[in-house]
Amino acid sequence: MDLQATLLFSTALLAIVNPLASAVLFVTTSATFHAAVRRRMANQSAVAIALILLACIWAGRLLLFVLGISVPMLQAAGGLILLITGLRMVLLEESKLTDAEKVSVEDVPESQWKALAVVPVAIPGTVGAGTITTVVVQASTYTGWLDLAIITLIGLVTALIMWITFRSAGLIAERLGPIGLNIVTRVMGILVTATAFGLLSRGVGGMLPGLVK
Repeated sequence: MDLQATLLFSTALLAIVNPLASAVLFVTTSATFHAAVRRRMANQSAVAIALILLACIWAGRLLLFVLGISVPMLQAAGGLILLITGLRMVLLEESKLTDAEKVSVEDVPESQWKALAVVPVAIPGTVGAGTITTVVVQASTYTGWLDLAIITLIGLVTALIMWITFRSAGLIAERLGPIGLNIVTRVMGILVTATAFGLLSRGVGGMLPGLVK
């Protein structure tokens, strides 16, 4: 995996997880808990994100083999998923949580903060279908040990960034405000959409090589 591919994957992954939007989700979810619990929730969410990404990196390819799914097929499907995700981000539509997945935290006992840190904050609030698809495609395309080590490092750095984001979520949401969040979300949506077209073209080219010379 060359420098260009590494930078493209890092940028796309960071854009898809959208730390600023995830920070707002974290603030909303943890609003009824005191500061000590919010810090522990941030730790739990970051660990969950890291474990999910590691599972996608190291087990995703095996799952594709078992299901009989080729890399071009996953690239094409992932491109479509990312395209929808990117367009929703640009249009400022809700793209990470369904109505059934939205959780009200009012009157929730503090004993349940671990569950809330995983669902909905870690998944699908931060690591959604687009993130999982992107990581699995990357790990299935670049299968060398050095490449997987680089992808793993990027995944762990992403989890670290999310931990810092969650620990600073209150300050970020206050300073950014709704207008700033909308601007950042639109810009990240453009990056995700551009990445989606690249994945889609590679997938279609792999399945129908006659179309691409």
